[in-house]
Amino acid sequence: MAGMGIDMSPELRLLGELCRELAQRGMGVQMRDALPGLTVRTTTPGVYVWVFVSVSGRHFIWRRADSRHSVDDVAGAAQEIVCFVGEQNTLMSDRPSGLAP
Repeated sequence: MAGMGIDMSPELRLLGELCRELAQRGMGVQMRDALPGLTVRTTTPGVYVWVFVSVSGRHFIWRRADSRHSVDDVAGAAQEIVCFVGEQNTLMSDRPSGLAP
């Protein structure tokens, strides 16, 4: 069974490309070691948007499956994620202090 692991190279390559695009847009973003995905920092301490490649390998997904963008358009996916994080930051800043998200 040695050497029969799942080839995650395409997924990691796509996540790396998206990570670079998000960083170029000023987003605090990290690749995760334990689980292939990205964490994108929000303005709320400890709250992140997680981004993954779909099981089919055709989309970047975040939040839920309804937030997705084709892996063929990394720059477009990065821009959608930037907008999503911006909306989340606005929602969180509009909450009265002391209320959980």
